[in-house]
Amino acid sequence: SVFCILPFATTAFSGDKGGVRTVAVITGDEIMGRLKQPSGLFFDEIKKRLYIADSGNGRLVSFDSEFKYMAELTNEAMTLPSSLVRNKEGHFFILDSGKGEIVFIDLEKKVVKSFPLSGVPSAKEQFVPGRMAIDADNRLYIIDKLNRRLIIVEQTGAFVREVTVKDKVFFGFTDVRVDDKGEIYAIDAIAGVVYIFDDKGGIVSRFGSRENKKDNFRFPTSLAVDKNGLIYIMDQHAGRILVFDRKGVFQYAISRPGVKEGELSYPSYIFIDKEGRIYTIDGNRIQVFQEEKG
Repeated sequence: SVFCILPFATTAFSGDKGGVRTVAVITGDEIMGRLKQPSGLFFDEIKKRLYIADSGNGRLVSFDSEFKYMAELTNEAMTLPSSLVRNKEGHFFILDSGKGEIVFIDLEKKVVKSFPLSGVPSAKEQFVPGRMAIDADNRLYIIDKLNRRLIIVEQTGAFVREVTVKDKVFFGFTDVRVDDKGEIYAIDAIAGVVYIFDDKGGIVSRFGSRENKKDNFRFPTSLAVDKNGLIYIMDQHAGRILVFDRKGVFQYAISRPGVKEGELSYPSYIFIDKEGRIYTIDGNRIQVFQEEKG
């Protein structure tokens, strides 16, 4: 079976902004098996490696710069890895949804250890973790799905503060990112709203809602911010990536619904690296796109 497909040029979307080339499609092979419910990924800019949280298989898998399989990491401390980030020192933090704990990984020293969150109100009995992000100071931003809040902790797990929204229509956060300035971007998928917070947790702006159908999203599951400040929204129900500026003005769309290469079938996650490559998760496959703006 084929693990990684590297087409010469497959257009997933074309328009006045240019086209999108499919760089790679990753599903699995006979050596490492098939991906099963991958839920998060990260591209290491320094080592040029891709890491995927393969949740259904309870492991972390890595690939080289050409997206060829390298190795996998499994550990008893990691049962259901759902989100991963890397700090400035090159250490990984994985959110284990099964245990509700953070798993610390030092690949160089081959150290894997888990630790619970400490000092978080109601964390021990009522904390249900979602996705995670990290800022320039190595603080972790963790979605608490049950309590509809964003928890900020030190990389030791010590509680710093929480971010909440008091909107009348608010169902909780689905995904979160933090930019180099410390601004926080978060999605409420059910309400269909994107929030931008300052580094203190105050709302800077918000856009979207189910009331405005024009150039808007139907069910946003994930988001990413590129180096130019454009916000890429993964719309699961539409099977597309919608691109907005920070004022919420629609710019263009990428891909279309479907199961073929370059298409998206109920996509759940998006990540953008420093070179502008777009990584998506839909079902049990990873697709890597490169925009060719004209």
